[in-house]
Amino acid sequence: MRSYLELFPQEKEKIAGESRILLMTLPSIVGAGEKFRLKMTMMNVSGMPDEGFHGTVRLTPSEPCLNLPSKVKFAPGDHGMKTVTGLRSTEPGVLYIEGEVEGSPSKPPRSNPARVMNAPSTRLYWGDIHVHSVLGNCHTDFAKEPGFGYWYAKQVSHLDFAAVTDHLRGLDQGRWTRIKALADEYNQPGDFVALLGFESSHSKEHGGDINVYYMDSDAAYFWLDREDMKGTSPKVGLDILWGWLDRQGEPYLTIPHHTGRAAKYRDFGLPYHNPEREPVFEIFSMWGSSEARHDDFFMRGGKSDAQAYLQDALKLGYRYGVIGSSDTHHTMPGSPCSILPCPYHHPANSMVNQGLAAVYAEELSRKAIFDSLMNRRCYATTSTRPILDFSVGSTPMGETLEIGKGKLPARTIRIEVCTSMLPATGEIVCNNDVLHTFQIKDPYALHSFVDDREANDLWIRGSPKDPSRFIYYYVRLRYQGLQTGITAWSSPVWFRRGSSR
Repeated sequence: MRSYLELFPQEKEKIAGESRILLMTLPSIVGAGEKFRLKMTMMNVSGMPDEGFHGTVRLTPSEPCLNLPSKVKFAPGDHGMKTVTGLRSTEPGVLYIEGEVEGSPSKPPRSNPARVMNAPSTRLYWGDIHVHSVLGNCHTDFAKEPGFGYWYAKQVSHLDFAAVTDHLRGLDQGRWTRIKALADEYNQPGDFVALLGFESSHSKEHGGDINVYYMDSDAAYFWLDREDMKGTSPKVGLDILWGWLDRQGEPYLTIPHHTGRAAKYRDFGLPYHNPEREPVFEIFSMWGSSEARHDDFFMRGGKSDAQAYLQDALKLGYRYGVIGSSDTHHTMPGSPCSILPCPYHHPANSMVNQGLAAVYAEELSRKAIFDSLMNRRCYATTSTRPILDFSVGSTPMGETLEIGKGKLPARTIRIEVCTSMLPATGEIVCNNDVLHTFQIKDPYALHSFVDDREANDLWIRGSPKDPSRFIYYYVRLRYQGLQTGITAWSSPVWFRRGSSR
């Protein structure tokens, strides 16, 4: 393995730091008896591998059925990164690993949880798909080459997928060709997925900022020959962007982000709506949370008073799943380092990285990740990697159940959570109100709740983006103690009575 300073010598002056953070990552879902890996990075406080770390880490599994070496030695040639292969668990269950650095007085950090299942049909993958590089002409004193971003996502922060999404105002045909080539170079199905995308800026009167993602890599970037396209707030409506994308003929999706930011928000009351190609909402990034106007999260620059939040959009009839991503301008996806203040000042070992996207998919490929995002089989976290699944009756997270005439029966809400961070609180949200709260005290929690309220009291009627009647539920996890502020959000489940879109 080569040092990052050898691979990217031009970035040396932009990277500095002291102290250490041990990041340990397991695949979230593995089959019983299947071999898997533990990835380890000893980071300095800047979020880069600690090149000078040559110590030993003692590994302790939470379950004795896990075949695991007791120690891992970091040698000079490891450059702060190690991979332990050949791990295997013989029994279904939930496990994690503690890593004690010899000679360190700090509490041993834990890996994310892994759920061991008999012949799992889907896997859970983690990504950051809002990443900026030096090619976007924004924060070039911090930003790095796009290849650095893909390398960092795979090797340092142990992500499964990522996308460099540079600002259009910094792109030209030569830069776009480089980005496409790098996405192909780093895309390795089964190991790491590199998506192709860009960020399209729009003034707040024209829909706000949005990211575009392609399923394939042979696609064009959006550009109009007008002076305001070179700035941060072109007066170009989202309908113009969507029309241009439709004419290209390439499969795409779009994702709005930091919609609640006072200076540059998305007013969901405006006539910009594309239910076919805007399935997902970026609820959290390093800017903060755009879930609701009045919540506990910081938003840099303040929060807008407009109808600019996920909860506004849902009530107006948009059907959004949710993801998190970083909007990093350090070009360090999945990193605890940010050029902007954290929404909460978490301890370093909480690994706050300003947003992650969790995606359930059958395989790790561009098409599978793209299809899962289109189908809202995804959820968002601020940082850590809890396993979260959620259904209402037989309707899974992200889907809509069309209801015919007659009385709507009681709804059984089922939530599964696997987490190595405890304690936590779960909240079931219905039509933006907290319906039910429960506590999570064990690494595996299965919780059920029956909503037996009369549906006539719950239907949302007359929404401008959906004339039918509908109800929606989603789940929010909040961590407590030293982890205060760390949060996860599920995509919703909808019940709908009326004609289908």
